[in-house]
Amino acid sequence: MSDLLQQLARQIADCMSADQHACRSQLNRLKNDYRKGKLAPNKVQALADRVSRSIGRKQQRQASVPAINFPDLPVSGKKDEIAELIKNNQVVIVCGETGSGKTTQLPKICLSV
Repeated sequence: MSDLLQQLARQIADCMSADQHACRSQLNRLKNDYRKGKLAPNKVQALADRVSRSIGRKQQRQASVPAINFPDLPVSGKKDEIAELIKNNQVVIVCGETGSGKTTQLPKICLSV
């Protein structure tokens, strides 16, 4: 049974981020029950089902992300540099002329990071 709990612990990282905290909390309770000799198999199965559903939802969302294309705009020309700055900094300020693509291209750059 402890192998199953360890496997679930590894799988939680693949869950939707919104579900990870609750799944970890539930797993910790199950581990405590296991140490006390009170582990109920139906509770383990319930967590396994919850983790599986969450992983499935995350995979569906990832599969539904449309292809990202960048039209010929000034911001698009700097997309690699901007993406690197977004990865490495908590706050990034982008200044550019009106019509340079800040509003339309920055969300796509963030999505591609």
